Amino acid sequence: MPNIFGILVFYSWPLLIFWLLSKYPAKQAIFFAFTLAIMFLPNGFSVDYPLIPPIDRETLTSLSLALFLFIKNKKFTIFPSGFPSKILIGYLLVLVISTELNSDAFVIGSKYFPALTHYDALSTVVRVLLTLMPFFLGRFFLNNVEDNEKIFKALVVMGLVYTPFMLVELRLSPQFHNWVYGYSNVDFLQQMRGEGYRPTVFYGHGLGLAFWITTCVIAALALQKNKVRVSVFSASKVAIYLAIILVLCKTWSAMIYALVAMLFIFKLKPAKQTKWALVIAAIVFTYPAAKIADIFPDREIVSTIQQYSPERAQSLDFRFNNETILLARAMERPYFGWNGWGRNRVYNEDGKDISVTDGKWIIELGMNGFIGFILFYIILLIPLFYAHKNIENIQNPRQKVYFAALALILAICIFDSVPNAGMSVMHLFLAGALLGQSELLAKQKKLMGHSNAKSFKT
Repeated sequence: MPNIFGILVFYSWPLLIFWLLSKYPAKQAIFFAFTLAIMFLPNGFSVDYPLIPPIDRETLTSLSLALFLFIKNKKFTIFPSGFPSKILIGYLLVLVISTELNSDAFVIGSKYFPALTHYDALSTVVRVLLTLMPFFLGRFFLNNVEDNEKIFKALVVMGLVYTPFMLVELRLSPQFHNWVYGYSNVDFLQQMRGEGYRPTVFYGHGLGLAFWITTCVIAALALQKNKVRVSVFSASKVAIYLAIILVLCKTWSAMIYALVAMLFIFKLKPAKQTKWALVIAAIVFTYPAAKIADIFPDREIVSTIQQYSPERAQSLDFRFNNETILLARAMERPYFGWNGWGRNRVYNEDGKDISVTDGKWIIELGMNGFIGFILFYIILLIPLFYAHKNIENIQNPRQKVYFAALALILAICIFDSVPNAGMSVMHLFLAGALLGQSELLAKQKKLMGHSNAKSFKT
């Protein structure tokens, strides 16, 4: 529970969003609202009002933006015509079916799980719509490839703003959230690495913050590729500085993602980058399949890593064991899952939760089954497929660099959802932007074709 200052910050946040929408164009205001929310609002705090899902900093931002955009007559369409919207609607229907099929109550030890009702179905749909609101807003408002350079500059600047806080926590341990809001929102032991710490600031977890810095590094690399300056600094100097900060975050996966992105940006043409981005993201389907078929070499991997880092081997072994028991639970209701309220988790005979859900894939599979899992990831893969299909419609080579880098960011997000819990609202916003830009490029090509055909007939 935050202190009085934290509560004031949380409840006054909609006022700041209203001011942003009044002062800046909608696309800029939306970007700053989502970015500032994940950077500075209290994490792990939510309020639970009747008839609506719990409101945390992400859903508060989404709800406020949707409401104020409507008030200011800046209407946007959640489900524009086209195949992506059909998949989105299909996914929401799966959520309803999943809820209706979990209308049974049961007891495990001392823990009672009530039957889910029609109200739960409505609440689930509302919650997911709020969760996906950044995707909808990015698709509608950031649908022009010419916006990408400004987006990347803003990402880099926001990353630079955060680094002083990170440097303090690298030295003194993750304390800013406790200092400012009066409570700690992290598992302190998880942030310890060797003789030091991983910074978290207000982000919530060192792993998530490291991934956020990786995103900023990729943005800086794209700017460097186009030889664009960030204020008075060259993009190359900014990229080097952010890369050093990333190394200090002590998160190997985030460093590897940044390195792979750098190789792609500087060694491959943009069209090939989008192709490989799609391939990398599609791996998300192979891992669960290998786990279900019991052909994934998890024991061999743990044994190999054990030779170099017993601590990391133990962590990985713990993750694999949890995935195994959670997968067994998911297979009890394989098609539409167990839905929410912890029904998808594993409990001992006393009703104590003994499972840890790290990867987004196992969460989605356990809650919404194979059908929900497939539709959810198709929603994320569609922007990459459309991007690869339409990148050659971009005439400006510089814009192709940014467009491909945006695809790489999304692909890494999807790949990272195998070991971790998924994307932030900012990454969903960028995923929506990639889809919106791809759809506009396709529409422009179609209109140009019609125009050329008409001119030929004339």
